[in-house]
Amino acid sequence: MARDRANINTNIWTDTHWRTLTRDQHWLYMMLLTHTELSYAGVTDWRPGRLMQFAAGTSRHDIERIGHELQSERFIFIDEDTEEVMIRSFIRHDGLLKNPKITVSMVNAYGAIASNKIREVFIHELIRMHTEQPELKAFENAKVIALLKNTARPMQEFTQGFTPSILDDLPQALPQGLGEGLPKTQGNAFPLPTTTATSTTTPPTEGGAGGARRKPERPLPADWEPNDTHKKYAMAEGINLEWQAERFKSHALAKDVRWRDWNQAFKSWLLKAEKSKATGSSPWDQKGIHQ
Repeated sequence: MARDRANINTNIWTDTHWRTLTRDQHWLYMMLLTHTELSYAGVTDWRPGRLMQFAAGTSRHDIERIGHELQSERFIFIDEDTEEVMIRSFIRHDGLLKNPKITVSMVNAYGAIASNKIREVFIHELIRMHTEQPELKAFENAKVIALLKNTARPMQEFTQGFTPSILDDLPQALPQGLGEGLPKTQGNAFPLPTTTATSTTTPPTEGGAGGARRKPERPLPADWEPNDTHKKYAMAEGINLEWQAERFKSHALAKDVRWRDWNQAFKSWLLKAEKSKATGSSPWDQKGIHQ
């Protein structure tokens, strides 16, 4: 049974975390939530080339950038390998767990998810709902109870790692070339609501824990240099660290870029850096041009 509507609670606008998001982030989230192909498991295709067609003047890069920003805030979870995206707390706020008939559609939609990662995150969210509201009609269904026995993992386990969550620290209009520092994989995450607020909602703060303030954006510190983590990664991946650092600083200073965490920003830059065949030579020498 196809969805023909989306449940959006109006008190979403009273949630502080939701209101810290940008206009672009609101737009993409609402577009995914009302997408005609969004399943009763809160999953739809993640194909930026198609999604960009929903608004004039939108590029593939726009979709990818905004999507990763929403993922860093834990509104959505993207599996680029299977080209699927999940609205993380869809089952919490859509109301389908109260309706036995729609619950069957949810179980079927879960079976159609290709991504093993999304399947595990879905089960994690379902178990949370069972723990918090075991009286819901959905949990009278034997098929739903059977789902609770499947492997479950929180979204954070997939989105934590070396790749930093810096996309919300980047200016909306990146200078030419600086976008090479953007990760295509996920970053660290924070608890959040989707269509309504939850009791666990805590936005990122100046220190990275719960609270209402974020670290201020600032220009590149005069004494900034790559740290030991950068050096180890560059050595392991065969990246010319000195050249990449100079290029990174040159762009940042020339365009007066302001980020909240410069070490994390450079980590992301290195993830997309060209790998030198010999770490002592510049990639310019290999290509013969100044990019």
